[in-house]
Amino acid sequence: MRRQFQAVFWVAALIAMIFGAGLSMAGAQEGKPEKLIYGSIPDMTGPYAAIVGPAYAAFQDAAEYVNSTGGIRGVPVEIAVRDSAGKVDVGVNVYMQFREMKPRPAMIYGVVSGIGEAIKERLNEDKIPAMWVCSTEVIYPPMYTFGAYPTYADLCGMFIDWLKDNWKEQRAPRIAFLTWDTTYGKSVLQPELMEYAKSKGVEVVATELYGVRDVDLTSQLTRIKAKNPDWIFTNTAGSGPVQVAKGVSEMGLKVGIAGSIGLDDSCLYIDKDVFEGAVTVHPFANWSEKDNKGIQLMNSYIEKNKRKPTYRTIMYPMGFTGMLVFKEAVERIVDKQGWSKVDGPSIKAELEKMTDFNANDIAVFSYTAARHSPLKARVFQVKGGKWVPVSELKDCPDLRPAKFK
Repeated sequence: MRRQFQAVFWVAALIAMIFGAGLSMAGAQEGKPEKLIYGSIPDMTGPYAAIVGPAYAAFQDAAEYVNSTGGIRGVPVEIAVRDSAGKVDVGVNVYMQFREMKPRPAMIYGVVSGIGEAIKERLNEDKIPAMWVCSTEVIYPPMYTFGAYPTYADLCGMFIDWLKDNWKEQRAPRIAFLTWDTTYGKSVLQPELMEYAKSKGVEVVATELYGVRDVDLTSQLTRIKAKNPDWIFTNTAGSGPVQVAKGVSEMGLKVGIAGSIGLDDSCLYIDKDVFEGAVTVHPFANWSEKDNKGIQLMNSYIEKNKRKPTYRTIMYPMGFTGMLVFKEAVERIVDKQGWSKVDGPSIKAELEKMTDFNANDIAVFSYTAARHSPLKARVFQVKGGKWVPVSELKDCPDLRPAKFK
């Protein structure tokens, strides 16, 4: 009799487990959409167009990769790209188009700092999460915008650490800033960064600005030369660092060139000789790291989709990892709460709990409710015409304004 009771008990328990699993599965599938829209607002025809092309390709390729591996818990991703032409008013108009779409983009990615700053409050009102290029003004105070990488001030802070750690002379190292007169260019010139440099015994001896379309930097470099710096740090991209490096070479200045996101492989494609010995700070794996599985994956799509070889710049892993971060956040929500909970507030909340998410060995992302920009990066140096890592992956100095900590 007891054996019969036990048999009945275990059968009933098994039925309950199966029934419960069925209910759980049904709950997870409730509200499951036909597709997820991932929006992007790049500059495809404006001043940043030559730089941004690889990011556009990366979004497409990353979506193809995600969809080929089952989508996001069975739901395909569709990329919606609208050109901003690098103009703030056009970018705002594109955003207004996105917010009226049905369905709306579940997340938006942007690569122009000025546009991110202009729509930041609207993103917050509409509860649409976004990843954006990372000036402090775009990301803080933290709302619905998340940094695609550490802030420019944080990245420069890592360069200052590297400079101080590798400085051999008895006197203090001296740096000058020569950067674009734009939201992006000037975003590195944070008071917190200047204080950090001072605390590390690094002298900032000059700050010079120039326009995105300026071709002659003689006046700025002449003033910088008079201050006798050891390094020039430029928060520019593509042709910007090339102008700085060529100007330094033509004037015969004995000074190192440094930067961050914008000083990448795209600069070497233009004139690698003027960058030998240059230093940059990147959060992403570099194309020279052939054994990196993320680089191998991205290379496979560049070759498969016949992308230009010159698309191997920092913009490509930037776009690719943006998709991987989005996928990870949505899947965590679905697994814990079901599809019915996948919305802007839930994605924001999930991103704020993301700790050391490894995006296929391309980059590592962590966010909190108070810190919407990641911190992990490495220092790279040009050796033999290639970017070579000269530091381990570690946290940049956290140079957010004190009121946001």
